[in-house]
This record gives sequence, structure tokens and C-alpha cells, in this order.
Amino acid sequence: MSEIFNTLEFSRIVLHNVHKPSQKNQPTPPTLSSVLAALDESGKKLLQDRVSRALAVGAGSLAMAVKDKAPSSCYEYAKKLLAANDAEFVTLSTAIALHHTAIHKSQRWPGGTLVIISGTLGTDSIPCIVIIKAEQQAGFMERVDEGKITLDFLSSLILTPQTKLYKIGVFYQTATIDDSGSVLEAHVFDSNIKSSDDRQAAKYFYDDFLGLMIPDNAVQRTREFYTFTSEFIENTVKDPVRKVDLQNALYSYLKLDKSPTIETFEFGQRFLAGTEIDDFSNYMARKEFPESAVVKDTKLLSNKLRFRKYNFTGGIKIIAPSEKSDKVVITGCSTDETYITIGGLLESQDR
Repeated sequence: MSEIFNTLEFSRIVLHNVHKPSQKNQPTPPTLSSVLAALDESGKKLLQDRVSRALAVGAGSLAMAVKDKAPSSCYEYAKKLLAANDAEFVTLSTAIALHHTAIHKSQRWPGGTLVIISGTLGTDSIPCIVIIKAEQQAGFMERVDEGKITLDFLSSLILTPQTKLYKIGVFYQTATIDDSGSVLEAHVFDSNIKSSDDRQAAKYFYDDFLGLMIPDNAVQRTREFYTFTSEFIENTVKDPVRKVDLQNALYSYLKLDKSPTIETFEFGQRFLAGTEIDDFSNYMARKEFPESAVVKDTKLLSNKLRFRKYNFTGGIKIIAPSEKSDKVVITGCSTDETYITIGGLLESQDR
């Protein structure tokens, strides 16, 4: 689904500044704008491209489930924003800024600028609302004046290419209709998001503020990724040495890699080559595995990931701890033999 973010068109933009609470943990009122932001076409295109890259396939953005649909939730505000005229859009956007202030209870969480945008996404021009929390940073702007080149210091730059300095939430329409009207789906980009760490400051953005939650199917999705990828390697890769290398890569990706998410695009780019990349992407699409990143949860794979097992004809097996599987190297094979190097000395043999 995240390929729809390859095409973004923004129409209305409002900026509001939000601040840390006081030393006594009392809310600090936001600095609210009363008008739509003016942005020329080149600036709008740059912003569209920057948000598109953050949300696109391979960027690590996550499809989310909606937890909060109360009247004062971002979900309900987004539904109203989609139908609002310009004046109503500004008024509703201030309600979102006030909502952020109400949940911003820790001085450890940064202030910044809320950028609230209406627009469309995908080739079908699906209506959407984009909510960005951008941290401010200092920088310089070059100025040329009568042969002199000087630098002007700017203390509040936002939306620079450093993606760790902003978080993005998107609500977009689907064809589904319920009692309250159209249903919105949600997507989040945050480079700091973790699957099960409530201490992360990122959680206040997607959970407390946006009213979203990580889908509860992470365990099943992770097992599907393992099963489908294993099937692809087994059925598509002909060279036995290459096949073992890719199985080792899959084990490493799921068990040893520290990333909290898994993604078809990422695995393909890191471990596959040539036509394998597109073949794998198409294979996973046929299996209806999500294009966007999925939270990694290996609970159902603990036994499978504990050891690597190599099975040979004649009933011969080699078993190695998965974290040591790189010590078993297949150096070649013939029609009826496999040549293996073991990165270790023989200590004993079972009787």
C-alpha cells in the first residue's frame, strides 16, 4: 500500500508552534497561526518530495491501527479537515495543536512545529491529511550582496533532510463507509519508533497524540515473512550454495538484526541481486504481504531461529547455532558431493 505515497499533492498548509511544558510540568500554550501558510510551487514540491520519500516503500514507515476515535481525536479532526473550507481548516488545525499541548507532559519530549496539510495521494488522488511534528534546529543561509557572500544565522529551521528531526502521520480515505461516514486509514513515519518499548518518546506521538497503535498482527506477519521468504528461496534459487547463503541471510535478518521492523523492499535490496529483487517483490505481493514495514516479533519463530540445520542426502545433518551459522561455509558442490568448511575445531562426537 505504501506505493501510493510516491505521488503526493498538497493543497493547504497551516503551521503552529508547540512547546515543552514549564518546569512545573504545566502546559505551555502553543503559538497558533490564524492563516494558511503561503508556499510557492518550488517549496511545495520540495515538501511533497520529502514527505513522499519518508513514507515510501523502503523508508521504514508503518501502517497503523486506529485506537482513538473520540470527538477530540486526531482521527475525527482529520475527517472534518477533509471536508472543511479554508477558514474551518485553520480553526480545526488549532484544535489539533491544543490537543498536542494537552498530551505533551514531559520536558524530555521536544517542542517544535506542527505542520498540518490537506492534499491527495496516489494516482487516484485519494484525499488525505498529513500531520508533521518537526523539531527546530539552527543553521545558516547564504546571502550574496554586491559581490559579498555572507551567512545569515537562522535559529529555527524545520523540515531539513535530517529525517530524525521529524515525525509524520497520515490519515487517508478508503472506500469503506461506516455509520459515521468514510473510514480513514493511517500511516506513520518515525525513525525512532519501536515495537514494544513504552519508554520511547516516539510513543507519545503515534499513540497519545495521533491516537494510533501498532497493529496486533506483528507475530503472525513475522512468521509469514519467514515462511514466504523461505519458500521463495527454496523454489526460485537454483544454485545450492547461493540458496544456503540466502537462508543464512534470512536467519540473520530476523534474529540478529537490531531493526524493530522487517520489510520486503529492504530484504531484497540488502540480500538479493538482479532480477531476484523484482521476483521477490512480486512473489510477496501475490502472497498479499504488506509492502510497508511490519513490526518484527519472532515469538512464533523462536525454535526455528535457534539453530540452523543443514540436511544432506544419505540422512546426514549438520546443526549449528543460528548466530554461528556463518561458521559453516559451503565452498562448492558436484552432482553427488558438497564441500564444506567449518570455522572451528572438532572437540568431540556423540556416541
